[in-house]
Amino acid sequence: MTKRYLLRTTLILTLTFSIGLAAGAWVFSGELADQETEIEPTGAEIIAPVPDPNPSDAVGSALALTSDKAAVAADEESQVAEPDRDQAQLEEQRILLARLEELAQGWGRMQAELVALQQRVVSLERRPVPAVDEASVGGRADAARPRTPQEQRDALVRAGVAAGTADEILWRRSQAELDRLELRDQALREGWLGTDRYREEIRALNAERVSLRDELDVEAYDRYLYETGETNRVSVDSVIAGSAGDQSGLMPGDVIERYGDELVLDFNDLRSATSAGARGELVPVQVRRDGQMVEVWLPRGPIGIRLDAARVDPNS
Repeated sequence: MTKRYLLRTTLILTLTFSIGLAAGAWVFSGELADQETEIEPTGAEIIAPVPDPNPSDAVGSALALTSDKAAVAADEESQVAEPDRDQAQLEEQRILLARLEELAQGWGRMQAELVALQQRVVSLERRPVPAVDEASVGGRADAARPRTPQEQRDALVRAGVAAGTADEILWRRSQAELDRLELRDQALREGWLGTDRYREEIRALNAERVSLRDELDVEAYDRYLYETGETNRVSVDSVIAGSAGDQSGLMPGDVIERYGDELVLDFNDLRSATSAGARGELVPVQVRRDGQMVEVWLPRGPIGIRLDAARVDPNS
């Protein structure tokens, strides 16, 4: 800032001095011309006075000299600032290149996920739809999810639950659901819906809630899932080459019935069973293959298969 101020002041003083010098020269030359015209010639020959210099040329020369000095000073200043501009441009280019590389990597990941999703859709479209046995679901083409309390009670009874026990289970579950609705209505009316108080009271109600699976033994719950049209098994969709499932002989379409002594009803059951116990110990696994029960042995741990949900009659 100080350097530029001194440079500007110097230029102004130089320009003023040059203009003053040129103006003085012009006035002085004019006075000399006037004196020369008043002197009478002494000889026969009259000597013509020397013409006055052009004052505009003097001013122009002074201005040209001043502009040259200003250009030199500006050039020196630009040369000083040039490395800073180059460094800023290089930094901006580096940031842009890094951003482009990041966008390219994200685009590549998205394309890979899209290809995997398309392959999954194609495999699902090629899978044959299993035939439905009407007799196994009480003469209906499919088992609809029970909507009314009476339908829920009938499904529990068909699963082997006593009528009195079914009524008691349904009453407790209905009361728990009504308590949640009443709590939400109260919180909404009093203005504390979504607050810590509401979340704490909802958490307390959930802690008291007992799932239907906990209300029933595992075999009765298995039958209840089947009677209400829910999936109650997991099947092998594909096998990863070189995995434990591949080496043990698991095949696509196999329905996993039991892992050790545990009945497998969903993905969480199988995941919990493979993670329990000592890693690597051999576990007998029962699978349903083409209507026959087959037993394979797997080391406890990841099986290396992709799973799908299935619905199987527990009594078949």
